[in-house]
Parts: sequence; structure tokens; C-alpha cells
Amino acid sequence: MQRIGSLAACRELGGLAACSSGLYPWKKGPTCGKEPAAHRRWAGVCVRPARPFTAEHAAQGRRLCRRRVVFAGQNHRLFCSQPPRTTESRPAISVVGIPDPITWFRCKFTMYLVELFFELDLNSAEFHSGVKQALIHVSELMSSGRYHRLVGLVSREMIDYVETKCRSLTDAQRQQLAVTMEDIVFMLPEDVSVVFDQYGRKFCHVVLRFWILSTLEGPDDPEGIKIFKVAPSEDGQPQKKVVTAVYEFHKELTTGASPDWKVETIWHWNWKASE
Repeated sequence: MQRIGSLAACRELGGLAACSSGLYPWKKGPTCGKEPAAHRRWAGVCVRPARPFTAEHAAQGRRLCRRRVVFAGQNHRLFCSQPPRTTESRPAISVVGIPDPITWFRCKFTMYLVELFFELDLNSAEFHSGVKQALIHVSELMSSGRYHRLVGLVSREMIDYVETKCRSLTDAQRQQLAVTMEDIVFMLPEDVSVVFDQYGRKFCHVVLRFWILSTLEGPDDPEGIKIFKVAPSEDGQPQKKVVTAVYEFHKELTTGASPDWKVETIWHWNWKASE
């Protein structure tokens, strides 16, 4: 079983090379295409019938989810206000390891059950785009010190925790919390669960680890160097390294409940700089 999980995890990492120039020097293909504008918004999750599966969709190789997965809090507004950077700014990255295959297999199996019983596709391109935009938006608010803008997107307890952690950083260290789409190297689930409380309500929790390029000075992130190796910088540019961030997303699945996904837990390796 562990062997099967290792091979499957390797396939995901191998697919990463096809989407990012620089991950494997021998793969010179273009970068992944831009995502539709509709996927770059954090809006409420709507329960709608699935659109018909056409030949065009099949050609694109995308699965249609039964629920339209977008995120709450920033309707009709793009998360990332920063201009997109070219892929030339990304150093060469090589894959030197794999994630824990048992965790990968367990999460994938649970995600399959969530889709089967609750019609919520956590493997969809929409969900992946939404959580990345959530990371970009929340990290930008933290880096600029606009913690009040996190209300409604992040739990009250986590906002207090984030504000305390960010205040212990210098201005330069806090600004390095900001993440752009080009900084995101990889993303994998670490835990997926559905919880029932005593009142019969159902909640879905998804914990995701992001591997991110950063110029943060300080000790290397063990989770970063275990899987990725970044080539030395050239032309006097700051040396980049791969660090990780962990975000937990929470949504109530009970009929009639708010359809919004919210961020319940935030953790960045950057906070180690203040310890």
C-alpha cells in the first residue's frame, strides 16, 4: 500500500514539472495557462445542478463538480492586486523527495467519500484555484497589517493569533508573508474530515500544506528542503528557498447553512523568524 501511495504521489509531483518551467531543466514546455477570471474570485459557494458534460469538457480533461466551489468574502473582486510576474523570476527547482504517501492516500480516499456522499468535489480545479487565491489574499492582508479585513474570512480566534504573531516580526519580515500565484510551488492535503456534532450538523475540514518560494532569511524549513531544492540565485538576486504554510478551511454541509468556506487555521514558516 505504501508503494502504491508513493507512486501516486510521484505522479502528482511529476505533473508539477509540466506546469512550471524550471522545476525540471529538461522539460521546456510553456507554463500552465491562466485560469478563468471566474476562478480568481472568492465568492459564496452555491448549490447548483451540474452543467452537462460536453465533448469540449472531456477534451480539456476536467471533471465537473456537482457543487460550484468558490469562496466567500470577496464577491466580484480579484484577490491579487499585484501585477503578475513572469516565470523568468522563478529559479530552477528540482524535486528531491516525495510527501508522506500514507497521508496522501488517506486524504485522497476521504476526498472521494466527501464527493460521493456530499457532492463536494475537493479535487476540482475550482477548489484548488479558490484555496490558492485565499492564501494570496489572506497573506497580503497580514503582510500589510490590515487584520480588520480578515473579519468574515478568518475565525475571530485565529485573527487574534495572527495579529500577535505578526507583531513579533519586523516590517521586512512581515512583508515577506505576502504570497503571489507565481510563488506557489505545490499544494497537498494533510487532513480531510467530516464532523457531525450533537445537533446533527455536518462540517467539512480540509487542511492544506502549501510549498512557497520566499526570500526569507533564517533557518531552512524541513518540509521545504525535504521535497524541493532551489538552484542558487544569479546576478546578485536574493537567494530564494522553499518554505511552507498550512491553512485549514472549514465549511458547514448542513442543508440551509451558510455556504461559505472560512479559514480556521493559519500557520506560516515565516513566523519562525521571530522565535
